[in-house]
Amino acid sequence: MRQIRILGASFVLALLVVQSASAARLTAADRKAIDHAVDVFVNHAVKRANVGAAYAVVDSNLRGGMTRRQWSHGEIAVYTYPARGTHHPWTVDYVDGNEVGAELMLQPAKGVKSLGAIAFKIYIDRVGGRWLVDELIPAATFAPAGKHPSVTAAADFNPSGPGEGSSSASPRHINPTYAVVPLAVLGGAIIAVMGWALVLAMRDRARREALPPLSIRADDARARPSHRS
Repeated sequence: MRQIRILGASFVLALLVVQSASAARLTAADRKAIDHAVDVFVNHAVKRANVGAAYAVVDSNLRGGMTRRQWSHGEIAVYTYPARGTHHPWTVDYVDGNEVGAELMLQPAKGVKSLGAIAFKIYIDRVGGRWLVDELIPAATFAPAGKHPSVTAAADFNPSGPGEGSSSASPRHINPTYAVVPLAVLGGAIIAVMGWALVLAMRDRARREALPPLSIRADDARARPSHRS
């Protein structure tokens, strides 16, 4: 059981190390630029408020060939949600060259009681030295405040918003490096645990072999005089 706990702790540590290493590759300037892109995107494209203002922070993939004028009409392939606030923190999932995958949690605006929080996967690409939003995929929805707690995984959402059909968005391919590294660390942890167990077994065997046979010890004990009166 102790070995299992050690192995589990090693695996969790490996994942944390990989995530920390990914996050470390973003400079302060990168984070500031991504903050700006995400905030503008959510405040205008997701909220559908002055949609044209978000055109400059999305890449050609998300624009889908639309001109600024077409984009500004609001018929865009972006999930709509009445998000609270103007600043929207995100958490790094991975950094792969010029691509950043992140988690984005949005809360409903005050007064909106029919919707709960929603978690997104958001992907931002560096294009021509600028960080631009490439894709936004709903991941899970949460029950509104005051309702029975529940979480719904969102495998298929419509960009237009909750309950309005399905979306063609599919989970984005993750660089296999981020699976290989933790598995390599996990393999090393398994080898270390097996080696440790082998050393203990060899040490115990050597200790047993160093002791004289039980029959000799018993005869020797009977041969010794007793000091009891």
